[in-house]
Amino acid sequence: MTTQPSPYLVTEADLKTAFAGGVYLISPEELLSHNSGCIIEGLRDLGMTVKSNTARVTSRHASMPLAGVPEAELCSKPFAGMSAVIIDISHGNEYVPLESMRGGRLAYLTNSDTSAFCKVPDPFALFSVHENAFATNGARRFPLAFGPTNALIAASDRRRAFEKRKKVALRNFRATLSQGVRALLDLSYVPQLKTKLPVDEAIVPPNLYLDALHGSQVCLAYGGDFFSPIQNNPWFAEKEPQLLARHSFERIDAPAIIMRWDSWRFWESLVAGCVTVHLDFAKYGLKLPVLPEPWVHYAPIDLDDIKGSAEALMDHQKHWPDIAEAGRAWAIKHYAPKPTALRVLGQLL
Repeated sequence: MTTQPSPYLVTEADLKTAFAGGVYLISPEELLSHNSGCIIEGLRDLGMTVKSNTARVTSRHASMPLAGVPEAELCSKPFAGMSAVIIDISHGNEYVPLESMRGGRLAYLTNSDTSAFCKVPDPFALFSVHENAFATNGARRFPLAFGPTNALIAASDRRRAFEKRKKVALRNFRATLSQGVRALLDLSYVPQLKTKLPVDEAIVPPNLYLDALHGSQVCLAYGGDFFSPIQNNPWFAEKEPQLLARHSFERIDAPAIIMRWDSWRFWESLVAGCVTVHLDFAKYGLKLPVLPEPWVHYAPIDLDDIKGSAEALMDHQKHWPDIAEAGRAWAIKHYAPKPTALRVLGQLL
């Protein structure tokens, strides 16, 4: 398993001691992101004090965090002696100077589709989804995963046995903007796959979505959009300098990168026990603290060989049950709320 170097070597007890004063999460818009909700769930699982300026969370029906948590248990004004403050800037995706909130360590978090362009001053940590190893935009960036919630994990404990599921690939994306990867694969990978495996493209209502996952052996769970470095085009520097400033990287080591590649569907598919189809993480620089292994935890797509990727999925058919179970175990071990909260605390030290 490929693992990013760990920035800390401490125990759970060490972290509980270091953050004994509690953690406070604040959203300037009073609307927490999915990731903040998962971190709060993890901190509560650890028995730690965690409060926020709001109980409102934006997520998906199947992946909604903080299910059943009373607002009174979560909401509070900032309190004295806080060990850490995390400012959720997902909705504006821009640095908000709230140093007056400092009660201990201060960090920022973004769950924005364009999180790669978010920058905060170097003294502060930034926890960011959709990170790409081929581009950087600040020294203290830490990759976040959307990750599964406790409610999603519990709901999928009752999943159907793999051999009792339909031998189909679920492809139930709704059309949306800035999803070039899905559009490309609709034109290339899906037609190839349809010659080998039935593809279920039905869009079901939210209350039936998990049933569809639990009834399918394979799920297409890729996403993302392509970005070419416009900083290499002098026209933008001359004609649109402000646009260029908002869409530039300190370093970019590829002719193009894939942005907004993470999704709720990826984690929902894994936890539901499907063979999860996604772009090859290592090849395209999709950055996580602990990477999944192709053909161990998921089925990879190589954009250089679309036909071969579809054929490889079928060639591994006898291993599908093992891939599905290993993918679920990997997702829960590394990205359930509790391990996510522990990793965030460790990176804040």
